[in-house]
Amino acid sequence: MKAFFALACVALASARNIKIDQLEYGFCDGSAEPASLDMISVEPFPIVIATGETITLSVQLTLNEPVPEGAQVSLKIKKEGLIDIPLPCLEIEGLHIGSCDYDADTLLAEAEAGDHAICPTYFPEGQECKTPLNPGVYGAGDPLVLTL
Repeated sequence: MKAFFALACVALASARNIKIDQLEYGFCDGSAEPASLDMISVEPFPIVIATGETITLSVQLTLNEPVPEGAQVSLKIKKEGLIDIPLPCLEIEGLHIGSCDYDADTLLAEAEAGDHAICPTYFPEGQECKTPLNPGVYGAGDPLVLTL
């Protein structure tokens, strides 16, 4: 989850100082709903995306069915208003950011590396940081603090 949120934040950071004052999430109409988002908390809210700012993220997700090996994540980001403005998929220094299709194992590998690794801390006991992801509760515990 951190990777998805971080990618969305980085995608929006093309402007030096952006405020995000609404956060909506869900499944696309007609798509399967293999999981439930039990809890999400983002602080500060509204979010300010600028160098040096911090974001505290708490998420709990329950997978109701397995996520198979080779799964893809399709992220669609838009600025809602009088006319909705979709954020396109951008490639910045080899990294795809924005409304892109992502390989789940690539996102999990990114989420496993670095100072803010989410695996195994936010994964059920025995779950590797790769697909297939087994049903269970992911997240919760201590909040994740990101510095932009």
